[in-house]
Amino acid sequence: MKLRFVYPRFKKYLEEHPVLRESLKDYVVGDYTMPPSLALPIIAAITPEDIEVNLTDDNIGQEIDYSEPVDLVAISCFTPQASRAYEIADTYREHGARVILGGMHPTTCPDEALLHADAVCIGEAEPVWHDILKDVRAGSLQRVYTSKNPFDLKKMPIPKREIFQGKQYKWNAHLVLTMRGCPVKCAACPIPYKEGSLFRFRPVDAIIEDIRQMPYREFYFSDDMIMLPGKRSRKFLHSVIERTGDLDISIFLSSTMTMMVDDYAFYTNLKKGNVTSMYTVFGFDSVSQRLFSKECSKSEWRRNVDIVKMIEDNDIHFFASYGIGFDDQDKGVIDRILRFSDETGIDLAEFFIATPFPGTPFGELAKKEDRIIHRDYSLWNQANVVFKPAHFTEDELLEGYYYLWEQFYLYKNHEDTIRSFNLSFSA
Repeated sequence: MKLRFVYPRFKKYLEEHPVLRESLKDYVVGDYTMPPSLALPIIAAITPEDIEVNLTDDNIGQEIDYSEPVDLVAISCFTPQASRAYEIADTYREHGARVILGGMHPTTCPDEALLHADAVCIGEAEPVWHDILKDVRAGSLQRVYTSKNPFDLKKMPIPKREIFQGKQYKWNAHLVLTMRGCPVKCAACPIPYKEGSLFRFRPVDAIIEDIRQMPYREFYFSDDMIMLPGKRSRKFLHSVIERTGDLDISIFLSSTMTMMVDDYAFYTNLKKGNVTSMYTVFGFDSVSQRLFSKECSKSEWRRNVDIVKMIEDNDIHFFASYGIGFDDQDKGVIDRILRFSDETGIDLAEFFIATPFPGTPFGELAKKEDRIIHRDYSLWNQANVVFKPAHFTEDELLEGYYYLWEQFYLYKNHEDTIRSFNLSFSA
């Protein structure tokens, strides 16, 4: 039995904005590739050894052989990949192959996905993967597979990253899964609706063993929930960081300002655990929404500025990801973002346009209010205006996007900006 996994192409933030792309090429941010999400290597790891598994990464331009004889094509995608995923799925089916679609977008739009596939996996794939394989062998693939219970992360194997071998990426940092589930239902985030609202922690020993087996020394903890300030998540984070301090590695954490604490010692401990970069998203969470509003007090502003400086003072590179165009934002958000970046000394940032992803409260509201402009998902990459904003015109929002990229990097030294990344410029 032979399987072909496909990771579809998606457009980077600067890809269809040639003026920006050219002027910012030395900064790399917004225009680099790295290995695909963990969904495919995890599924490869739980696939029986007598089944051949291969990956085509369309995102780095690998050629797709539609005439290859395979028993099943499995395509995982999130919304910016959906149009390309459907195109690939349709072409495979025209060549007689059976196709199953899974991932964030098919989970939230299963009826749409079924127009392009023989089957759709809704939610986590691990609990139903062996059922899918059994049905493929029997020639009785079902139309829909939905897991009844959350996947027990104690049963999660080391992801089979061998499927990435021979592929060239600009940033070879590996993703590391630490936990799933999030009770904080931010309006624009789809994670709770795919993974559930209850925390599930991966055993710390398994995380450390996963890291030890990897060929690269840079790791991106893909789950920002690990930074939540609740007792359980914070205790878990500390238990991981206590172990990573003994390893010769570099860890990238992701977070939001809601998850930050004004405790210098906390960031000192993160640094001792070899955390070198903090990727922080602004716009989704309540703290950053307040921070960039007219109602933000001087004390609230000062607290957030001080937190960024605490992080940087501990030699942890602060990487800001600023979103604009959300319904709670007015046009003044653009100047407030630049002022905040200037006062904190942030030298690494990316910018994105609010996008009403399916399965999120924001997406459902925009759909209900008939504010969706189109469903060309290749442009739903948070670098284009795909809905009618509440407090901007469509042109104003796109102009604000350009203005932020241009003004932020106007006097930045690109060597400072990318100092925490080990990038390959040959890719």
